[in-house]
Amino acid sequence: MENQPGKYDAVLGGKDITPVDGVVLGGLEGVKRRFGSGGFDYKVAAVAEGLKYGEGGLQWVIQVLEEESQQLELAVYALLREESLDVDYSLLKILLARGKWQEADTETAALMLRISRREEEGFMTVSDMEKFPWEDMQMMESLWQEYSKGRFGFTVQTQIWQNIAGKSDPDWNAWCRFGEHVGWCQHENWLLWNDITFDIDAPVGHLPRGGAYIGWGLGDFWTGCRMLSAMTSKLISCDLILNNH
Repeated sequence: MENQPGKYDAVLGGKDITPVDGVVLGGLEGVKRRFGSGGFDYKVAAVAEGLKYGEGGLQWVIQVLEEESQQLELAVYALLREESLDVDYSLLKILLARGKWQEADTETAALMLRISRREEEGFMTVSDMEKFPWEDMQMMESLWQEYSKGRFGFTVQTQIWQNIAGKSDPDWNAWCRFGEHVGWCQHENWLLWNDITFDIDAPVGHLPRGGAYIGWGLGDFWTGCRMLSAMTSKLISCDLILNNH
């Protein structure tokens, strides 16, 4: 029945947040009621729950996080991370939808490490990239593409790499041309993560970079080239880009 709560619906009533004779409200409206009727912890839980209601829930969450305090924002992010026993893309979607590019880059790196079971090491190897599940790669790529309007994403980066490198063993000059094209390198000097541009107007292919301590542009020349080549092969195998060579 339409007015009966579903699996994720908020059941309201009781002395803590509503009158004793409170009613049951299903769907997103019930979540909104819960958010408006309780204290801080109820607000945090309600915002996280709102993500279970599709695009309408996402837009409501974005509005709430824009209007409420930074304390609530950080608490919601922390809760989403704690509750995600499996890989979950809710937080990445929120960050990208809000244009929080720096935080989204960090979350992308965290997800990739978690999926690869490399959280303890803090970095990925070429072998990890080769074995990376195509479903997860496709999910992250689709989110970056959607919210950047095609400016950012792995496919953009690898297509640039294909066009510049053009061979399996590119040289240092090709590597620097790639870095300059995506805005990671200036006059053969590679920028640190904190120094790149976390903005939608950054050069095409500028993001994702891979977080503060890992990434396709950080590290030495050979590591970066091999990782980009492995990513290109992965995206070709996932049918996310064409093999141009």
